[in-house]
Amino acid sequence: MIASLNAAFLGTTSAWKAFRRETDGSATIEAVLWLPLFVVFFVMIADVSFVFHRQSQIMNIVQDGNRALSVGRIANEADLVTFLESRLAGLTAAATVTTSIDTGVVTTNVLVPVDDLVAVGMFAFLNNYNIGVSSQQFIEY
Repeated sequence: MIASLNAAFLGTTSAWKAFRRETDGSATIEAVLWLPLFVVFFVMIADVSFVFHRQSQIMNIVQDGNRALSVGRIANEADLVTFLESRLAGLTAAATVTTSIDTGVVTTNVLVPVDDLVAVGMFAFLNNYNIGVSSQQFIEY
């Protein structure tokens, strides 16, 4: 009986030594540890990319509105603000639009909260910022 216990113990210790020497799966552990950092990094890239993309969309909308006013398709500043707010409604409901005409130049400023432009919104520190878009156009009529 002692011989069989001794043989079982020797078999267990040799199995334990083989287990400790084995390196399969060590890269998996490292990947699992780093995966949350990569996910956070890619979410941050996605949020910033969405903000820049939507800022360029807002710029195009503002430039189109200013151009329409400058050639006479839109009658006055109040109509331009209404036009821009209706076009921006698809991107944000909280846009602040101001328009003025001074010495033959129409100037439009739009402020949009960043939290309306992000994709995921995982980063709360962006919530208190606004993205500003400004465009000027000479009156042509």
